[in-house]
Amino acid sequence: MARPLRPRRGTTEDSATLLATLTALLTAEKTLAAPIAWVDDDGDLRFTASLDIDGVTEPRLTLFGRATTALPDRKVTLGLRWQDETGRGGNFERLEWRPIKAHINRANAPPDLRLRVIEGSHHHPLALNAALDIGLIQAIQENLPVAEPLTPQPQDWPALLRVAAALWRISELVHVPIPPWQYGLLPLTTDPPQGGRP
Repeated sequence: MARPLRPRRGTTEDSATLLATLTALLTAEKTLAAPIAWVDDDGDLRFTASLDIDGVTEPRLTLFGRATTALPDRKVTLGLRWQDETGRGGNFERLEWRPIKAHINRANAPPDLRLRVIEGSHHHPLALNAALDIGLIQAIQENLPVAEPLTPQPQDWPALLRVAAALWRISELVHVPIPPWQYGLLPLTTDPPQGGRP
């Protein structure tokens, strides 16, 4: 796991430099360095993948995914993570597909998104979070607090992958295998069934 970013020198200057670096990584055409495979960690499904730019693996950049075995077609996160040579870094782009809870933007979001409640799938873009008055470094530390709804909402796994592939310029992303969900399982809960024995 990357160490948190810590503002150095002038936070504004450092945020501007970081934004330029991350924008260059985001806008470059990228390919997967190796096929993606989901790993099941006691019901938590995850993958991380290195990315190539111009045929060379970019050591600062990682694609990641998270899902839950017992929640098919729900609560999926895909994102891009950055890490510098000192080990500092964090997520700088993120997609949430069919989340369980709504996302609420903060009061310092742009006017059209300020305090907006987003119930469905949404995108936490680099550019929107870099524009916050707290600066990009702090926004990354706070896990990208501003999001915008995905329009139209991706209706299935292939549609989600097409959105991610286009946003992040990773055409091979459309071939990421579907998470190994277990359909028919009930989500784990600590509450006893209604009308039954505890």
